[in-house]
Amino acid sequence: MHDRLIPFDRVLNFRDFGGWETEDGATVARGKLFRSASFHDATDDDIAKLDAMGLRFLVDLRRPEERKHEPTRWESATTRMIFNDEGASGQSLPPHLLALMQSDLTPQSTHDYMVSLYREIPFDPRLIKLYRDWFQELGEGGAGVVHCAAGKDRTGVACALTLFALGVSEEAVFADYEFTNQAVDLEKRMPRIQARMEERLGRKLQTEALRPMLGVDADFLRAALEAIDARHGSPLRYLEAELGVGERERASLTQRLAA
Repeated sequence: MHDRLIPFDRVLNFRDFGGWETEDGATVARGKLFRSASFHDATDDDIAKLDAMGLRFLVDLRRPEERKHEPTRWESATTRMIFNDEGASGQSLPPHLLALMQSDLTPQSTHDYMVSLYREIPFDPRLIKLYRDWFQELGEGGAGVVHCAAGKDRTGVACALTLFALGVSEEAVFADYEFTNQAVDLEKRMPRIQARMEERLGRKLQTEALRPMLGVDADFLRAALEAIDARHGSPLRYLEAELGVGERERASLTQRLAA
């Protein structure tokens, strides 16, 4: 699994999420599907490495305020940069940081908040448009990367939907999703992240209450999939109804991305 991680100096959680076996016995191509945290802190060496990867497109799932607060340092003339400025709220903090500011935190309350957040992600109108863009670009070929702030929640749902579209098993979808906890080396980074968040929020935070927001949990992705099932019956029906990725589109994607 660790061979999927691509090391950078200051870009976190960048990895290839291809390589999984489909339920038909094919294998999702490596070197085509990438996921990441944001590039606002990228070094010059990181940017040179990204440029050398030959990525044709990037989909940035962050809200406009997030992009303004932490603008990307990677701008490429050969990589199509896709984002969406709809739904600006004037608030630069991500939703989970707003929750930290507005509530008494316990491990259970933050876990419950993340579950509720994931139930909303698949039906957020702005994200639906960006997920549509992601699948459209995949259909046109070439390598691409999808990212948000930490590359775990909004991005995690996007990657899960991509793997479902390619016929990967639910077990493998969850394995890719949960690998984030190792990819970001959460235990090592927790003290620094906690100190930075406490400074930004102006309050002390419990480490165990923070953990659900800084990592991932199978319960979170399961909540998104349960919300999808409740409205559409299955991820594949969601893909067709919400994202325009029906049987024909899935077959084309599989032909391009799984052999």
